[in-house]
Amino acid sequence: MNYRGFTAVSAILLITLLSGCGKKTPLVPPQKLVPVSISDLHYTLDEYGVTLKWSYPTKMENGDVLQAIESFEIYRAAIPEEEFCRGCPVQFEEPVEIGGGRLPASGDGRAAAYTEGNLQNGYRYLYKVRSRAGWWYSSGDSNVVSFVRGVPPKAPQELQVEAGDRSLVLSWAPVTENIKEKPLEHSVLYQVYRRSGKEDFAPRGEPVQEPGFIDAGLINAEPYSYKVLALVAYGDTLQAGAASQEVSGVPRDLSPPPQPQHLVVVAIPAGVKLVWQAVAGDDLAGYRIYRRDEDTVLALLIAEVGPDQNEYIDQTRVNGRKLFYTVTSFDTAQPVNESLPSEEEVIDLR
Repeated sequence: MNYRGFTAVSAILLITLLSGCGKKTPLVPPQKLVPVSISDLHYTLDEYGVTLKWSYPTKMENGDVLQAIESFEIYRAAIPEEEFCRGCPVQFEEPVEIGGGRLPASGDGRAAAYTEGNLQNGYRYLYKVRSRAGWWYSSGDSNVVSFVRGVPPKAPQELQVEAGDRSLVLSWAPVTENIKEKPLEHSVLYQVYRRSGKEDFAPRGEPVQEPGFIDAGLINAEPYSYKVLALVAYGDTLQAGAASQEVSGVPRDLSPPPQPQHLVVVAIPAGVKLVWQAVAGDDLAGYRIYRRDEDTVLALLIAEVGPDQNEYIDQTRVNGRKLFYTVTSFDTAQPVNESLPSEEEVIDLR
């Protein structure tokens, strides 16, 4: 073989490839042909282990839009807490690789998750994530999350719910032991989770110190479900235990309509006529008329009328007696809410 001839042909091919036939563009450094670094890595601890969550990168370092992520690399370090040095270099283990996927064509984001169990108590765990988009190089490091694994507390017991007006009141027994039935050495917090309709359970507010919670601003007659987790602080980490049993409640209307005013009672040939000022209210169901005579203290319900009727004729007229009348308003709630009675009015039929 003619080595000199081969070298010449190779040189020509190389020049052809480098020159191309179109407009020359600057070379892009390899480190720019990778996804941008993940910046929202976060974790959730429960009695089983840890769940990491983050968002898919949507662009490359050079600004191009990404259509898919080929894979993610999960890096972990596990260090006994007494040996952990904040600010010291961390030696991460070989990464675990998980598959990625395509990003939605709509431009919406996509979330990724990774769950790991069998964590050792008393160890500090650190995690970071990188991504690949089919190129030779992986992205830069994500933010690092760090936590201490402690013995989880027991699940709260005796969770109960009491209905209020546009609210539900939760209560449960205090948690005093961990899952190994040892007394808790650290203070306990409680996180309430709520679900309504087809939604998933989500935290309701911040953790609370007392074994009780008032969930306000709800919609009356709509069902809500709850569960509660106990949290114990180990250093800078809140270790969650198992969830309580699930309970449900329905807030209900406990607010009565306004009290009827300006009741007037007059005798007419047909009986005794009562007229009062109409009450305003979106859920007004009607009015109740009460009567007593001069020898009794307790007024008896004698009639109900609809919300558009602010007068009534009592045809069971009793001549020769003094009669005392009051009127209340009531709403559409079940059970109904009834207002205070109007000022009592008397008519003398003697």
